[in-house]
Amino acid sequence: MRKRNRLRLLFSLLFWGVTAAFAQDRTVSGMVTDAAGKPVSKATVQAPGAVQATSTGEDGRFRITLPSGIKTLLVSSVGFADQEVTITAGMMTIRLESAQVSLEDVVVIGYGVQRVTKVSGAVSSVKGTEIEKLKPVRAEDAIQGRASGVTVVSTGSPGVKPTVLIRGIPSYTGTDPVVVVDGSIQTLDDFNSINPADIESVNILKDAATTAIYGVKGGNGVIVVTTKSGRKAQKTAFTYNGNYAVQEVLNQIGVLNASEYGAILNEGSALSGGKVIFENLAGLGVGTNWQDQIFKRAPMESHTVAARGGSDRMTYFLSGGYVSQ
Repeated sequence: MRKRNRLRLLFSLLFWGVTAAFAQDRTVSGMVTDAAGKPVSKATVQAPGAVQATSTGEDGRFRITLPSGIKTLLVSSVGFADQEVTITAGMMTIRLESAQVSLEDVVVIGYGVQRVTKVSGAVSSVKGTEIEKLKPVRAEDAIQGRASGVTVVSTGSPGVKPTVLIRGIPSYTGTDPVVVVDGSIQTLDDFNSINPADIESVNILKDAATTAIYGVKGGNGVIVVTTKSGRKAQKTAFTYNGNYAVQEVLNQIGVLNASEYGAILNEGSALSGGKVIFENLAGLGVGTNWQDQIFKRAPMESHTVAARGGSDRMTYFLSGGYVSQ
């Protein structure tokens, strides 16, 4: 009889201990979605600082057993920003936001990106916000004077391709750098055909460490252009940029007028033993300043209309521009 009582007591204590252990844990269930409300599969759900972890199924649902002291969950997934949420009663719904990579933190170098802190001396960057403030007529004008080691020499004639030198004159066979637009290798003429308002960023690669992937072509430097693109789950946004300006010569070369030039000729003739060429200098007058005849004030205008947006499956960016110089 005593043995039976002892066994009953032992089983009672064991059952009570198991029941107490389970009472300390609780089960949390929920669903993980993206910003548009679609389920996110393979997302990791875990307790910060704890061993317990699970992943969501194809329907975005999860179920995890946690100690009673855990009050928050950490949810992470590739392409989304990590999010820590407070545990609530009932079915939880956790919405993840897409991870946004800032162009201030990385630069495009070709087939990938590198952090600015690692290649700051080898890369010069011009952001799209700076280009919008400048309102340049040509894409080359956006990097003139804003990228160290880069020289843009323009003839001043409208529509003429300027000379772009990266760290001096690197080759006698040609000076044009390689231009890469959204991963496609182009030329400097193609760079000029891009509307500056459509450029997201311009990165100039200047040394062997960053231009090595382009081989011999990268010897004159590389200009990597990233154009604007649409964004997922964004309503269509229309933008318009217009600009009107007047171009004129800021400073002219100082020249002699007709009377002053005649006086110089008379003096030179007299010093060489000749006779006076122009006896009546006053009759010559001031003559014609041919710089005034050639250089005129030229109006210039540009207009750009763009539509940007996207759905969950596709993105789009459409633009059209008009330039008169």
